[in-house]
Amino acid sequence: MINIIIFKKSKKVKIWTKELRLLDPAAFKPDMILELDDEILIIEFQSTKVGNRHHRRFHVYVAITDYNVENHEKEVNLCVFTTAEESKLITYHVNSYNDFKYEVISLSDYDSEEIIDIVNYKINMMKEILEKN
Repeated sequence: MINIIIFKKSKKVKIWTKELRLLDPAAFKPDMILELDDEILIIEFQSTKVGNRHHRRFHVYVAITDYNVENHEKEVNLCVFTTAEESKLITYHVNSYNDFKYEVISLSDYDSEEIIDIVNYKINMMKEILEKN
């Protein structure tokens, strides 16, 4: 039983360090990352309801972005735009010390086709995306 140094009781110990190194950060590619005045915002577009596999993937996006952006003082946040559910705040319980929170914004609250058309046009034309059209 491991209990001497880490104060944890367990009959079995499996070391995962090598397995974690094999995770390929390139496989985790968010839909869009925006640097705003006060934050770095990761945006995901979702056509299905978010669940545990999404929470975990989104959590990795935030961690990788936070790790890769050097010398930033901004928060790294994530927002999901969806056509599949209501707007809400998600709290994904990581462990006893950490909760990962992000917003889900329902495009049904807005004219989603118009928003998508405007954003796609501006991206294709390399124009600035502002608060107003």
